Amino acid sequence: MKNPFRIRFIYLTVAVIGILLAISIALTYYNNKIIERNRAVQHEVEAVKIYYDQIGKSIIHSLDIGLRGYAIIRNEKFGSPLDSALSWKDSIITNAVTPLKKLHYNFSKFNVFIDSVHAYARYCYKLKQLLSQGKEEEFRQIFASDKGAHLWWQYLKVEEDIQLYVNRIGSEAREEYEAALYRNVIVQVLLFVICVPTLIYTAIHTGKTFQLSELLRKAEKEKNRMLYEQNIMLERKVTERTQEIQTQNEEISSQSEQLSAQRDALLMQNSELQTARETIEKQHAEIHAMNLHLKEEVENRTREVHVANRELIEQNTQLEQFAFIAAHNLRAPLARILGLTTLIKISETENDKQTAFEKLEESTRDLDHVIKDLTVILNIKKHTSNLTEVDLEDSFVRVKRMLEKEIEETHTNIHHNFAEARKVYAVTPYVESILYNLISNAIKYRNPEHLPVVSVSTRAEEEYVCLVVNDNGLGIDLPRYKSSMFTLYRRFHLHMEGKGLGLYLVKTQIEALGGKIEVQSKPNEGTTFFVYFKRSQV
Repeated sequence: MKNPFRIRFIYLTVAVIGILLAISIALTYYNNKIIERNRAVQHEVEAVKIYYDQIGKSIIHSLDIGLRGYAIIRNEKFGSPLDSALSWKDSIITNAVTPLKKLHYNFSKFNVFIDSVHAYARYCYKLKQLLSQGKEEEFRQIFASDKGAHLWWQYLKVEEDIQLYVNRIGSEAREEYEAALYRNVIVQVLLFVICVPTLIYTAIHTGKTFQLSELLRKAEKEKNRMLYEQNIMLERKVTERTQEIQTQNEEISSQSEQLSAQRDALLMQNSELQTARETIEKQHAEIHAMNLHLKEEVENRTREVHVANRELIEQNTQLEQFAFIAAHNLRAPLARILGLTTLIKISETENDKQTAFEKLEESTRDLDHVIKDLTVILNIKKHTSNLTEVDLEDSFVRVKRMLEKEIEETHTNIHHNFAEARKVYAVTPYVESILYNLISNAIKYRNPEHLPVVSVSTRAEEEYVCLVVNDNGLGIDLPRYKSSMFTLYRRFHLHMEGKGLGLYLVKTQIEALGGKIEVQSKPNEGTTFFVYFKRSQV
């Protein structure tokens, strides 16, 4: 009765362990889903921050700058930021609303703020019209109300409200994830509590089995001893009867010859069987070797597929980012071109048409610059198949020659030291482009309080050759900008001319070469870039 009960108990324990393992797997899958949702929420949060920041910079600031510029110098060129803000306003607001809807944000305060933005836009446009009509006294009376200060206060309050909402969403997601982890821990504890006694019981049962086996072995040994003694007795009896049998040997002699012939035939058959067995063993060894080779080949192919999938995922991510950037940066010049085309159609004087044509030409050039920048980015992946040894000393000399004018005008002091690693495995135009962008940025964003100093050096590491470019310039606020500093058209010092393309190109080119880039910087203390090239034999 005990054995069936034990068997049923073991089956029940195994079933419980299987159920707990299934629950653990389900909880792990649920945790992964929570992580995916958190990642999606983070993506929408980043989109909210970008587009809401554009409301302040591209709409409110542009309205103020355009209105004040036109008030100081009565020229449409100085009032163009106001016109641009009016044309961009709806697009930027729509882009900011979309991610907020996905986050289920309460739009009560936001809608009031957007109504204020529209009202302020109409207010600025009306003031510009008063200036255009020469009604300066009426302009000063309306302008004295300074509605921009109240709008900016609303902008900051709504930004604070959005940030609080985003923080609350993040906190809820984190609590949900921690609760799932707690449930998972409970399941693991239950598994431990059930599995440990089960394993102990199995160990005890196995020990008893081993003891029983030892007893059986001893019994077998005693049995063999008894058989040996019996055999000795039998041999004595056989010896006694041998003499009797000798008389029969003559009769058996004839039979022995027949048996000898049969024995020879049997030996021949055994030899043939031995040969067949050796052949089978050889074939088995060959099949085993083929299986091992096939297993290694399957594992290599599997690793290659995993690497290809990982590269495909990275390329898809880069393609999505590129499509987003292209759509975003082509929209503004196209919108200006469409607006200027409409303005040309409705213009009544040649002077207005000429002014519109000039602005149309300027917007067309901006569109051409954007398309050229995107073409450069698309061409980066085409030149990484033929890598060669690139001499950093030669590339540095050529880049320094290209920047000779800027170096002399700014009195920049440039040091270089490639003693530790002079050559890298790369594409020459990419290396020169990386050196040019990093050194020109160091000169462009220099600190006006002292002479610029740029240091370029290399160091050899286990897997990489690290190119280090250090300057004593204005520096970058990394806690604020690190996540977006390598984004296309991203700029951190708006008082300087630039397109925000250099750092994006550097990151894209070094990643296309299989390397990476890191940065260390503090405001007003300078910046250091670490560009890692893969160490490979040519």
